[in-house]
Amino acid sequence: MLYQSRQAVFLVIVLCFFSMGGVDDLVWAQGSSVQTGGDAGAGSSQALQHRTIFMPRDVEIEQVSQSPQVPNVLDADSREALGIPPQLLEDDQNWTDSGDDCVDCDAIVPLISHKQGDAGVTWLPGTGDELGIFSINLSETIEVPRFEGFSVTPYFGVHYLDGPIQTDLPARVYDTSVAFRWFKKHNEKWSYELEVAPGVYSDFKNVTSDSLRITGKGLAYYVHSRSKQFVMGVVYLDRENIQMLPAAGMIMWFSEGSRLELIFPKPKFTYRIEKTEELERWAYVAGEFGGGSWGIRRGATGIDDIATYSDLRLIGGLETKHTGGMISKLEVGFVFNRKLEYKSDIGNYDISPTGMMRYQLTF
Repeated sequence: MLYQSRQAVFLVIVLCFFSMGGVDDLVWAQGSSVQTGGDAGAGSSQALQHRTIFMPRDVEIEQVSQSPQVPNVLDADSREALGIPPQLLEDDQNWTDSGDDCVDCDAIVPLISHKQGDAGVTWLPGTGDELGIFSINLSETIEVPRFEGFSVTPYFGVHYLDGPIQTDLPARVYDTSVAFRWFKKHNEKWSYELEVAPGVYSDFKNVTSDSLRITGKGLAYYVHSRSKQFVMGVVYLDRENIQMLPAAGMIMWFSEGSRLELIFPKPKFTYRIEKTEELERWAYVAGEFGGGSWGIRRGATGIDDIATYSDLRLIGGLETKHTGGMISKLEVGFVFNRKLEYKSDIGNYDISPTGMMRYQLTF
């Protein structure tokens, strides 16, 4: 199992680097074709830059993917409500669409529409009694235009487990859920968000009430100024060890290219290191609360139980935003305070710290 996981990790990392290189080449080619159009083409490219990179709703995407089963504290609509730093408006007033581009304003509003898709892999190495985890996750967010602010996100994840020898975890556990989310911008100062996500978290051998869980969040956002905003609310995990966490803090913009998010349970500092007409690159450091709970069937005894894994993560990452809307994130981190607990209390133990590598693609 360990050999197969390492083979899978190697193949995924190679594919990620090839895909990143291919996307850069494609974007460079598109940027070159725009620039050859003379002065008028250059003006269009400049306007496109602000629309595609900074336009909040349609292109801006979720902040950084959270650990399995932990809802994101901030996402696209949340960041729209919290505004953008004043420098963006001072540089160019064309960062939003004027509304004059409506081709057919009387067109029938679709029942559903694609908002964004996400795919990612995460690797926590481990051998022997030091639990290793290789995870793959896929999700698709669908908007319902006839109900403003409402979206649906089906999610699927699989976790391949290496070890531990001293206890009887299954080889794989799965996450399946559907999140129903409603976001409301009350006025220029206040916005609200509610999300509920029923799901099955199991090895698919123990599919009982032990594997059924409902996660969610309820948050309020307050814009104090263009450079300072506040977040308050709760994140509901429905785990065996932790049912609920508070979500509170503030966001501070120091400039157009630097932002500090002092928000529990995911603090983050982001700094822009590159900006061109084709892409932007941001570096960041963040903290994260990880893990999950799964209904499992234990070893040869066939006894149903609930396994809960938890950890804390210190992460450094590089995020690349392309003008076409695609965003890639590559992260490395240190994972500590790792614990494995069972509902039966048989086989609980602390796990040694390890490293982490994660690649996330949003399209």
